[in-house]
Amino acid sequence: MESKLTHRDLYFKILDLKSNKNYKVEALYDFVLCKVDYVKEQSENYQSDLKKKLHIFMNEFDKRWQKCNRTKNRFDTIFETWLNKKFIFSEVSKSLPMSHVGRPKVLFSKACDKTKRHKTQTLRTSNSTEELVYAAQLSLKETGNVDAAKLLKEATSTTPTRALNIQRAYTAFQNVKPVQMYSEEDALALIIDAKLTKSQYTLIRLQAKQRNANIYPAYNKILEAKSQCYPKKDQVLITEISAEATLQSLLNHTVQRIFQSIENLSAYEFKNNTVVLLSKWGLDGSSGLAQYKQKFNDVQSASDSNIFLTSFVPIQIIMYSGESKEVLKEFIWKNPRTSSTKYCRPIHIQFQKETTELIQNEVSNISNQIQNLVSSIVNLGNDGFVSVKHELVLTMIDGKVCNAISDNKSAQKCYICGAGPKDMNNLNTIKQRPIDPSTLSFGLSSLHAWIRFFECLIHVAYRLGFKKWQARGDDQEMLKKKKNEIQTKFRQELGLLIDQPRPGGSGTTNDGNTARRFFSNPDVSSSITGVDKNIIVRFKVILEVISSGEKIKGVEFNNYTFETAQLFISKYPWFYLPASVHKILIHETQIVENAILPIGLLSEEAQEARNKDMKRFRENNTRKISRKHTMEDLFNNLLISSDPLISSRRKISNKKSTRLCDEAKLLVCIVGENKEDFYINEENSEDEFMEYE
Repeated sequence: MESKLTHRDLYFKILDLKSNKNYKVEALYDFVLCKVDYVKEQSENYQSDLKKKLHIFMNEFDKRWQKCNRTKNRFDTIFETWLNKKFIFSEVSKSLPMSHVGRPKVLFSKACDKTKRHKTQTLRTSNSTEELVYAAQLSLKETGNVDAAKLLKEATSTTPTRALNIQRAYTAFQNVKPVQMYSEEDALALIIDAKLTKSQYTLIRLQAKQRNANIYPAYNKILEAKSQCYPKKDQVLITEISAEATLQSLLNHTVQRIFQSIENLSAYEFKNNTVVLLSKWGLDGSSGLAQYKQKFNDVQSASDSNIFLTSFVPIQIIMYSGESKEVLKEFIWKNPRTSSTKYCRPIHIQFQKETTELIQNEVSNISNQIQNLVSSIVNLGNDGFVSVKHELVLTMIDGKVCNAISDNKSAQKCYICGAGPKDMNNLNTIKQRPIDPSTLSFGLSSLHAWIRFFECLIHVAYRLGFKKWQARGDDQEMLKKKKNEIQTKFRQELGLLIDQPRPGGSGTTNDGNTARRFFSNPDVSSSITGVDKNIIVRFKVILEVISSGEKIKGVEFNNYTFETAQLFISKYPWFYLPASVHKILIHETQIVENAILPIGLLSEEAQEARNKDMKRFRENNTRKISRKHTMEDLFNNLLISSDPLISSRRKISNKKSTRLCDEAKLLVCIVGENKEDFYINEENSEDEFMEYE
């Protein structure tokens, strides 16, 4: 039967296709169905015959196409007559189908297994397996399923186990999970976690590609991801000795990146509600940096042996119902590592020695910026915009900064109540002293508290031989001898270096890990020092509670700390409580009640641990071609490693945490949770701790 469909029509359709021959036949069949309407109405046998004709046409085309060296112009010229021929269809039966009595026949493909077995019984019993397989192969080839025919032959005509091997290979392929390529953000998170340089990452990527594992993006894609971690360039000032971003621009960028890390957010959820980002900030200095052999062009008297960092850590994004902040509706986001460097955002770094004047100027500068903050507008794409307000508290500071801000001239005086050394042990009057309410917001400096409590007990141990607060004359020799004895025993029994100066003048070996090891072994520590074990245990309980990150029971904790102070003074009345220990034992309730969050979440640990990051970034990840480039790269690395979106992709370490002791559990509020699941808030692994001054 003729139609208006020509060989040329099929030829043009073939040129549009890029698949193999079998798929081209199927595509031509679909093309014919679209062009010739009556074909759809024909029987299954008619359509099967049409597919055979298209397969034959495809073979004829391939032969002619190869003769023309697959050149279209030559093919059009040589076979013009063949192209103009009409495609011949089979004759359509015009006789009316006979009406059958009874149940209509069902197509074989739609029949059940029982019917199929019945229909093929004669075929199976009258022919051998080889004949049936061979016939199936030919039938598959005639219908264009050449690959299926080859697979059938391979499974039945080779080794007896070939079919089993093919089935196993197919099953294994079905179970294989597809290889997932790293996104730019995931690759950047990997670089940060593994502390890779550019050359190391490039080497790993090329080695993986050589093994057919192209899973790492090119480094230029990483650079694009890095550029998204920076605030606006016009809001960042870089010089040879400092790098600073405006607080407003940094908060805007931080909030935007936090919302990008949260899935399935809509601006409708925030309509008629108040959204607030709570953050903590602080400042700290570090010494003992390597001095580079580079000159300063702008400031001739500058030095790079000291560095001073100002930073902030976002803690929570909270949504309140309505315009006021009285009714808490829900938490939008929580920082999973409030004491980790993963979210510690740099505001200002400068090569300057930490002094009282520098601290006061920096606090004044940041405080002025906080007062002038406006809400950050977050773009959620097609979902609209969200306005986020900001609240920042100054808690990431140590005792030196607290004294500088409160204008306390003596480190031995309490900056809260003004009590001097001789007033510390007079518990009857110490609680009655007036306090400076503005200093309660500084927090408890829980990381330094471990060190100060440890040093308090060590200094008591040095003086047990003469029982005086000050060592004069012969007492100094006794103190020195006892100190050497205690240092030797701790070195031998616990492997600790106690009270020894570090090279370069960067403090002593009394760091956070040393203090925790001391308190975690009260029996050994008591036997070496001679200090009452009960005091060591009670100090440990207090430190665990303020480091836990949980809400503290005010009355119970206040009684516990005051009883501890009484016990200490009764045992060692000749040793005045240090100001840092006095602050926690006497003023802890006032400070905890004044805090907007559990006091453990306001720790200065992230700020302190950042010092080590700065030294590593400066040495391994900065350009040394000029002072300005070095400072720029250092600041950028701090921004990248603390970017909320990148940090959300970073691996959370499976570090073993220290459980709260039984006494500490009684002093914290645990709501709806198992008390056994609460831990001390130790979020930096041992090799991340910085040496604290």
